[in-house]
Amino acid sequence: MDHERKEFVIDNVDKGFSLHRFGCSEIIRNYETVKPARKFAKQVAFAEYGKAVVGGGENGTVYVFDRESGAILARLNHSKCGMVQTIAVSHLSRILLLS
Repeated sequence: MDHERKEFVIDNVDKGFSLHRFGCSEIIRNYETVKPARKFAKQVAFAEYGKAVVGGGENGTVYVFDRESGAILARLNHSKCGMVQTIAVSHLSRILLLS
């Protein structure tokens, strides 16, 4: 959740992740990943003080998106198979730590 911008991001279980506005749940933007074969929820979070969206993928990949444009900034390969269902984001003095 980004309380300052009044937005939240969720795994939409179908195409990737989606950014919504508080109150009306209006979809602002979609962040598309590989279409999942199985529909399990995966964790997604804001990073870089709300400038990026980070989420796990079904194909062993962690996706990093630009919050504004929806462009993929990075694909971090965790494994060749299996899901990345949980992620954690932390800011440590000019370093973004993902786990």
